[in-house]
Amino acid sequence: MELFFREKILYPFLLILIIIITTLTDLLINITITYVSNYYEMMVQITVLLVGEEKIYMSSFRYKFSLISLTAVISTALLLSGCSSTATKAKDTTSAPAGKIKIVAAENFLGEVATAVGGDRVEVTSVITSPDMDPHAYEATTDTSKAVSDAQVVIYVGVGYDVWIEKLLKASSASKKVINLGELLGKKDGDNPHVWYIPESMPKLADALAEQLGKIDSTQMDAFKKRAQDYKTSLAPLTDLVKKLKQASPTDVAVSEPVFGYMSTALNLNTVNEKFALAIEEETDPAPGDVAALQDVLKGKKVKMFIQNTQVNSPTVKTMVDLAGANQIPIVHVTETEPKGKNYLQWMTDQLTEIKNALGVK
Repeated sequence: MELFFREKILYPFLLILIIIITTLTDLLINITITYVSNYYEMMVQITVLLVGEEKIYMSSFRYKFSLISLTAVISTALLLSGCSSTATKAKDTTSAPAGKIKIVAAENFLGEVATAVGGDRVEVTSVITSPDMDPHAYEATTDTSKAVSDAQVVIYVGVGYDVWIEKLLKASSASKKVINLGELLGKKDGDNPHVWYIPESMPKLADALAEQLGKIDSTQMDAFKKRAQDYKTSLAPLTDLVKKLKQASPTDVAVSEPVFGYMSTALNLNTVNEKFALAIEEETDPAPGDVAALQDVLKGKKVKMFIQNTQVNSPTVKTMVDLAGANQIPIVHVTETEPKGKNYLQWMTDQLTEIKNALGVK
């Protein structure tokens, strides 16, 4: 029985199994050879194109192996080249942030300089943008707080003028470039805060901005410096006018308050009623003696002009303006904030033109 099982059943089954396995193996080998051959031929063609050979002989295994090695070398070189290119690009962009540099300017005339120097590389947000907004009494909104927090550069007047932005800077944990115009000009708390009336203020701000922006994006340093120079050049008419109007000897003037003080100094104009002006600035009543002294000056026509800050609403100042007009003393109108629809150059030029007319300069 056992002999019958081995001869009639087991052996035939094993034979059939061996035939099946052999057939499948042969099929698999043929498929593999075909695939490898096709892949090999494709790589050879690519290599021929890259190497530039007109004829490639494949009669020897050694040559085939060399060709495959060459193909591998070329492929590896291309891969490394791609990696190197990617690495180089990554390195180049580390100093050139993709997004625009965000700048917050406390006042619009500061933002104007930032836009001029930064060009299309910056996004500028100015906070005090209207003559109706009081920089002293301004209270920051949620949007302003967020803008300051997100900014990479913040510009403000300082010298105790726009303290609200200093509070926002202290509350912000993010690192940023900060330009305090007062400090840039060597001023400190307690000094006259209206430092934008210093003729050199905007040119110095332009240079400081170019330097700070260049630290953020070094690839644009030269462009920032060029635009800063272009902006300073645009202010040349103002510089020339200041030189033209500067008096050879001190010329007495009366003022409603000290907003124009730095420009008066630059023009060699001497303010005769400083105590009166300081009281008006601090929103207190001037001392009776100071009021009487100013009235005497105006009635006696002892000053060349009365410089009035038109944004100050004071009955006492109005009385003095009327008195100056009654005595044919020219009234020069100035403002603390930039008038709507004008830039810094136009703003300053308009005011200096009134000074020019009051002095009788041709």
